[in-house]
Amino acid sequence: MTSRSGLLAVHDQSRSFAIRFAAAIVVALILMGAAQRAIAGGGETLLLSVVVNGYHTGKIGEFRLNKGTLRARPQELHDLGFKVPKSIPVGTDGRVALSELPDFAWHIDQATQTLYVTVGSKRLLPQLLHTETSPASELPVQSGLGATLDYDVTGTSVAGQKLGAGQFNFRAFSPWGVASSGLLAYVGGGPQGLGTNAVIRLNSTYTYSDPETLRRYRVGDFITGGLSWTRPVRLGGIQISSDFSMRPDLITFPLPGVSGTVAVPSTVNVLVNGMQVLSSQVRPGPFEIPQVPMITGAGTVVTTVTNALGQQVTTTLPFYASANLLAPGLQTFSAGLGFVRLNWGFLSNDYGPLAGSITFRRGLTDALTVEAHAEGTRGVAMAGGGIVVNIDNRGVLNLSAAGSTSQGHTGAQFSVGVQRIGRVFSAGASAIFADPDFRDIAAMNGDPVPTRQISANVGLSLGRFGSFGISYAGIDRNAASMPIPVYAPPGTVVTEGGAPVSVYYFLPAEHAHILSASYSLQIGPVSFYATGYHDFANSGDSGVQMGVTIPLGSRSSIGGSLASSSGNDSAQVQLMQSPVTIGDWGYQAYATTGRTSQEFGQLQYKSPWGLVSAGASRIDRQTLVQGEVRGALSFMDGGLFASNTINNSFAIVDTDGFGNIRVLDENRLVGRTDSAGQLLVPDLRSYQANHIAIDPNDVPINATLPYATRDVRPPDRSGVVVKFPIRASYGALLRLVDQSGKNLPVGSVATLQKTGVSVPVGYDGEAYVVNLSPHNRLLVERPDGQRCIVTFTYHPIAGTIPSIGPLTCRKDGP
Repeated sequence: MTSRSGLLAVHDQSRSFAIRFAAAIVVALILMGAAQRAIAGGGETLLLSVVVNGYHTGKIGEFRLNKGTLRARPQELHDLGFKVPKSIPVGTDGRVALSELPDFAWHIDQATQTLYVTVGSKRLLPQLLHTETSPASELPVQSGLGATLDYDVTGTSVAGQKLGAGQFNFRAFSPWGVASSGLLAYVGGGPQGLGTNAVIRLNSTYTYSDPETLRRYRVGDFITGGLSWTRPVRLGGIQISSDFSMRPDLITFPLPGVSGTVAVPSTVNVLVNGMQVLSSQVRPGPFEIPQVPMITGAGTVVTTVTNALGQQVTTTLPFYASANLLAPGLQTFSAGLGFVRLNWGFLSNDYGPLAGSITFRRGLTDALTVEAHAEGTRGVAMAGGGIVVNIDNRGVLNLSAAGSTSQGHTGAQFSVGVQRIGRVFSAGASAIFADPDFRDIAAMNGDPVPTRQISANVGLSLGRFGSFGISYAGIDRNAASMPIPVYAPPGTVVTEGGAPVSVYYFLPAEHAHILSASYSLQIGPVSFYATGYHDFANSGDSGVQMGVTIPLGSRSSIGGSLASSSGNDSAQVQLMQSPVTIGDWGYQAYATTGRTSQEFGQLQYKSPWGLVSAGASRIDRQTLVQGEVRGALSFMDGGLFASNTINNSFAIVDTDGFGNIRVLDENRLVGRTDSAGQLLVPDLRSYQANHIAIDPNDVPINATLPYATRDVRPPDRSGVVVKFPIRASYGALLRLVDQSGKNLPVGSVATLQKTGVSVPVGYDGEAYVVNLSPHNRLLVERPDGQRCIVTFTYHPIAGTIPSIGPLTCRKDGP
């Protein structure tokens, strides 16, 4: 047997060995650290809290101290808010010495591990203050797989003749793009020359949109890109273009920046046109607001800096923001190649010669944007360039010049324009001059270039006394030099020689010089207006109109007007109510007297599946009766959904078969799910975050809901499935007792053998267990370690959580 003294001796020897071993390890670690520092060039690494000019920055920086020299990486100093000149030498370790920085003094408080810096404000990076309350959405763009058919069908009966017409737009969408096609259909009578029944194809296009690069790729029918001094045309081919609408949060035009310097902690308030857009605390040093949000037009930015003593410094900055300008470095383009589309809306497949077009814009500075455009087709080539200039924050100036060559003739076109939009006074004027030999793609297909286009406008806001505007528009265009062919069915029209092929017509000359003026005034809810015009090219063509509109509620109004045009006097009274939400009724009724009298009445109803209208019109003893249905049919998520017209994006809310659950879009109730647990939510904002939610109070008590809200970003003209995976819990509240009939003690643990999920046993021996089967086996472990087994059957009851028991827990099992 070992003695107590022997055990103590062994213990002391062990403890002594442990102490010597630990000391050896500590020495080795110190030597290894010293070796590493020697290898790294000497010195020690410090993590220091940084105080600048007596104020804590709340930041910690990494520095290296070696023989009294403090060094740091340039990026580290930049992150701490210091400017590092490029002329400062960088050592082999990638660091710069703080003593090399100009106007920079420092010392270290070893006790608090704090670096105190004294530096001039010019050596500090400005604090960036942002007015955005929430960053741009980082949600991925999601598109489901499905199809939508928008339709607008009308039926008309007049003078014993029944006519039908419809416009249809079909699109199939997927994560890989959108394929769409439009149709016009006529029954009983179509446009002149097309016969009694006709179906006309409009645009058929496949579009792929890339939100990462902000580019759209189109194959099929499209409209070429254009500028204020060019004329877009329809082509059938391929197109690549940039499209900023895929980033609604992106501001493309230049915005003024606000900057300043404060010596003590202060509050910065920024107001744009009298409305506050920013209020923020700033620490001593420079600050900068890189982009101040505002609407386009002229205005002022007022910046007020208030220190802790209440002293204020206010600065006023005038600005002029225009969507015609691009921010520096931002550019847009559109390039297309295809065959010219002719007689669009009359013929389905009438294509002319091959043509190409390219348009480019780029912002060079805050005040200058350059433009360029080129296009060509068989027998013509045209190119030109232009600039858009911000004139001293007072307005925008546009200048352009273009030249063309066609069949040995050259032509030129010049344009100039100026615009100012203000809160009180707005004005603009533009002029485009082209010589008779100037040609573009449209001119080579029967639509001649106007030789002169002049427009001017002046607007004045008189506050409570209303607003006044005057404008002038003049255009001079020669008759088309070449005919435009229009197809006609055989037997309708014949050309010389008796061959029934085509109708040819020339676009006539156009001369119009119209001066118009308008005035409007609102007194309380009542609005008054007056307009007048005179066409100097047609001396007898002039007119004036005045009227009043009185609202009768949020959706209804009554109005009346008097008009005189070229010696024709008339009067009109109108009563209307608009159907806005599902279930609304609307109506419209008006009567006109004058050279031609007319009475019209219409009734509308906005149902969940479409807008239905019926009305009658009587013009000089002839009565016309018309009915109209507008809506959409969408196939997605395995279901067919009828709705009102879907102009943009939509969502199918899917609650996994649970019906009658309220669905909200941006906290606005849009409906309840049907018996299949689905609901179509229209009018989502494409490429923006849409907040979709369901009311958890409508979820059955015996079901589980992992989440009740979803944010989605659908692309345009597409649908997305928003799933809320509601699951039946198949749960029950069990009351467990021992073999003597006493409740199992609190703290016992019950485990469902099928799932392996354990739940605690509470007071009165109760335990809530989910995912039950018709036959179940429960293993229970008591706090004292004893175990027993419960077996029972389960029958789910819809909408309730059944209580089962008492169930006897047997040690040996049933």
